[in-house]
This record gives sequence, C-alpha cells and structure tokens, in this order.
Amino acid sequence: MNPVPSPLPSRSSPPAPAGLGTSPRSASAKDPFADLAVPQLPEEEFWEKYNKRLEFPLATVTAVLLHIGIAALLIFILVRLMNREDTSPVPVQLVQVLGLDDGGGLGSSGSGGVEDPFVQADAEPDRAIINSLPNPNQLPEIRDEIRQTIRYFDEQGRLPISDSNAAAYASLEESIRKKLLGARQGAGDGPGSGFDGSAGKGPGGSGADSTLGRNLRWVLRFRVSSGRDYLEQLRAMQAKLLVPIPNSDKALFFPDLNDLSRHRIATDDDLRQLANQIKFCDTRRDAVWQVAGTLQLDFKPATFWAFFPKSLEEELARLERNYRNRRPEDIEETIFRVTFRGGMPEVVVEDQTLKR
Repeated sequence: MNPVPSPLPSRSSPPAPAGLGTSPRSASAKDPFADLAVPQLPEEEFWEKYNKRLEFPLATVTAVLLHIGIAALLIFILVRLMNREDTSPVPVQLVQVLGLDDGGGLGSSGSGGVEDPFVQADAEPDRAIINSLPNPNQLPEIRDEIRQTIRYFDEQGRLPISDSNAAAYASLEESIRKKLLGARQGAGDGPGSGFDGSAGKGPGGSGADSTLGRNLRWVLRFRVSSGRDYLEQLRAMQAKLLVPIPNSDKALFFPDLNDLSRHRIATDDDLRQLANQIKFCDTRRDAVWQVAGTLQLDFKPATFWAFFPKSLEEELARLERNYRNRRPEDIEETIFRVTFRGGMPEVVVEDQTLKR
C-alpha cells in the first residue's frame, strides 16, 4: 500500500506592521534586550582628549620657547643697532696725556642727524692746538721753556715733548703751567726739587717711566658727540676738571664731576696734587665752549684740563709696554683710543712712534 504523502508545511506570513491588523498586545510588546543596552560613555575631559600622545605639554613648551627665541632675537638686534652708532674720532691729546687730538674733529653728529659743532673738524686735526697759538713759530721757544721748568727732573733734556703738548702747556698762565709741570723754586744756585723733596726726581717716579715723562708722550683720543657727552665720558673715568679763567692766574677746579656744584678756585695745594696725575688738555673752541656751557660757566674759557686717577695711568702703562714690548725711554709718542660700551671705557693702543 502506497503511503500517502504528508502535506507540505505552510510558510508563515511575516508579521504585519503595527496598526495593520496587529493586535494591541503584540504592538506594545517590550524588547527583552532593551535593558541590556550598553550606556553611552561620558565625553573625554580636555586634558585626556589632547594628551594621549603628550600633544598639549609639547605644544605649550614649543610655544613658550618660540616666544623666548623671538624676544631674544629682537633684543640682540636692538643691542647691535645701538652699538653701531659711530661718532667720528675726537682725538683729545693727552698732555700727560696732553695735547689735542689727532682727529681734530669733535666726533660726528648723533643718530638723530642734528648738526653738532663737534662735526666741524680741522683739516689737520693734529695741528689744531698748534694753530691756536698766537705764533706757532714759537714752538721751539715754548719747548725750551718747558725743559727749563723741568730741568730738576730732566737735566739733559732727553724727554720728548710733542708739539701739541707743548702748545697745550703754552696756553696756560705761567704760574699755573709751572705748578702743573711740578716745578718748585730752587734754593740757592741749585735746581728746584720734585714734590717728594729729592733732587732729580719728578712727580710719579723718574725718567721716561714717570708720570711727567708719560704726560709728555701720551695722547688720548675720545669719541664724543656733544659737551654733555664729553663730560659724561670724563665722569665715567673718574676725572677731575680744571678750567683756567681767561686773563687771570686763577682756575676753577671741579674735584667731582658727579656733583658739578662742588667747585672752587684751585689752590696751590690742588695744583701740586694735580701735577702728580695723568692729564689732558683740549683747546678747540667748539669743544671747550660746549663743555663750559654744560658746566654753566659765566665765562668762555680758552681751554680745559682733565686729570685721571692713578689706576688709569697704571693701565695705560701696561698697555704701552705690551703693545710692542718697547721700553718707555725708546718711545716718542703713544696714542690711546678710548671708546665706551655700556657706559664703561675701553682703552687700546692705536699707534706708537719710536723716539728719534
């Protein structure tokens, strides 16, 4: 007997969407897995979000270093620009560092471009002080007079005296000149003596290596732009100032350039002490008058003299010896260049001439 095949199972129809013949119960049926859904993670904080690979601290440090580098570069450029200001040399010859300068001019105008009398340089600056003499042909006579004054110290007349230094001393009234040269009235027929009371010795030692010998061969050259700048440089070098009063045997003495109100008529003791110091003189009218204006003088001097402390003399002597290892007695003239950086003087030997 043949078996009767069983009927194929019927394919069930897909559930009808809700509202389309779906019973209310099936529509409102709750998803059994709804309560098992993973909750959403909270949003990352700023530090966690931007610090997964140390981005934030690295960026911060980089930015700070970049700003510091830019600031340092700007400061460096500013300092270089300030130091580039170049005023033409105003050689002021040291009479002891005496004399005038080699540049004759008083420096170039400032960075503002305002014309300055110091720009009006002489064509031959080394001869500026010589040309200021009533008769420059009298230089040999002036030199002989100086040698006669210092004969107690330089009996054989071997110390060189430059023309400019001789002219600078000649600009002084005779009694002041002799006191600054260290002369004293001798007793009897003998020559005068030095300030230490011993014959044959001048102020500051003896021979070419003495203060007097150095005064006659040393020259200082400055870079200045005005009378006030001139005084500021001298003040920084702890200089004292002597301003001879025209047509008089008197001179105003400024012992402290930090306090210009402290000045007086120089006494004989003042002049004797100043004779033991390195000094220089300036006779150029524009330079002298600008300095006189800054000092608020009620007269127009023909010259002024500056006197420096012993420490500067020792430094200049060291520079002179080390320049070409020459002995002081073999040197006719040593020229020093003075520049200022950051308010501090820098001195170097610019040139040196052997004794003829």
